[in-house]
Amino acid sequence: MDYVFVVTYGRSGSTLVQGILNAMPRTLVRGENGLYVQHLFRAWQAADGIREKRKGRSAHRASNAFFGINALTRGRFVRSAQRLVVGGILGKHDQKDYDRIGFKEVLWHQVAPDETEPFFAWLDEVCPGAKYVLNSRDIEQVVGSGFWQRQDADAAMAAIRRVIEIQDHLRATRPDRVHETRYEVITGDDRAASDAALRGLAEFVVGSCDDALLETLRGTLEVGHGPNPFGKSRRDKKGA
Repeated sequence: MDYVFVVTYGRSGSTLVQGILNAMPRTLVRGENGLYVQHLFRAWQAADGIREKRKGRSAHRASNAFFGINALTRGRFVRSAQRLVVGGILGKHDQKDYDRIGFKEVLWHQVAPDETEPFFAWLDEVCPGAKYVLNSRDIEQVVGSGFWQRQDADAAMAAIRRVIEIQDHLRATRPDRVHETRYEVITGDDRAASDAALRGLAEFVVGSCDDALLETLRGTLEVGHGPNPFGKSRRDKKGA
């Protein structure tokens, strides 16, 4: 099983990228989920912290307050987390029907700077060989959308900048497992550039892209994705 995650910020066109990925053969990419994998990671950190403090011979005795803490290992925790992640993505679907699974998320800014590499190292263990699609869009267009207009301006920019920092980290540490997508290129009027972007994404995810698959991917551009399809903000819809 291969894994692919879309790393981006809100209103970047990530739901469209999600749709494009799901148009690829034997690929299942879910939408946002509150970045629950971060909570699994922090659960391990909490468990490992107490294990490191209290492990030892005395913890093997049933009379010890930390009896059994030695049985809690990273390997066991990772395997359990993997079952949760894979099961959460597949839902009612059968794993044999897919070669690659993942999700897109816009809450990566919740990953604190000092836990960035530990978190992604752990995620790489849970989802071996994970690939990361780094999606971006013009920041002025992003913060002008209805979603960000309801946020504090400074907090919104801080969240977006934090995601950009994480994207930079992934570029630097996992250059062979990241791929760039740009909303303006995919949806732009330059057909050649858009086709090249779609082909590049497919080649990164599934390994190839023939003309038939390209046409399938182009078909997703005609479908509204997200709460405000085709780049329209709530304010635009209200005529403001």
